Amino acid sequence: MARKKPKRSRDYNDEKLSALARQIRKDLDRLGMSQKDLSARSGLPEARISRILKDGKVTITEQDINLLAIGLRKSRAERDELRYLAWPALKYIDEALWYGENFGQLNSRLAEAGLPLIGNDNQE
Repeated sequence: MARKKPKRSRDYNDEKLSALARQIRKDLDRLGMSQKDLSARSGLPEARISRILKDGKVTITEQDINLLAIGLRKSRAERDELRYLAWPALKYIDEALWYGENFGQLNSRLAEAGLPLIGNDNQE
């Protein structure tokens, strides 16, 4: 049975959605799942999923990402991609750890990407 397209308000604009929300919506469409289905599979309340998808005033946590990945049947690598959509600087931090970069190299790459720099204990 085909799933109905969700109703959208007149002022709905997909371009205003975060990259994370767009990816989750894409995954839901690909899997033929509703927010209610995702809630049942992930253990996240449906209202929280709705706020994440609407870019409401919600702070995404690592646990949210992990539960969403479980509900969407993501691999570990695909889960990491969700993490990077939620926190773009995290990809640079992971790469810095992988390649053994120092603090200055990491901040240089963050600056090139237009992302906030990471402070150190010597800064006030």
